[in-house]
Amino acid sequence: MAREGSGRGLAWLALLVALLALGLAFLAYRQVGGAAALQARMDVLQKAVETARSETADALKKVEDALRPGQGKPAKR
Repeated sequence: MAREGSGRGLAWLALLVALLALGLAFLAYRQVGGAAALQARMDVLQKAVETARSETADALKKVEDALRPGQGKPAKR
């Protein structure tokens, strides 16, 4: 039979590996600039998404106009 405390050593090893991974992740986060760099990247991405959304809306409008020539917008109720 296995000893009762044999899993305890593995648990400590797993905790040590997890803490080491957390430390490495923190160091990598700091190296790439942390929150300031992340916010700058988010701003660039938001502008790109807004541009893509606008271009998609324009393209869909052109397709709609090509499929339904001469039809104006329906009156709002």
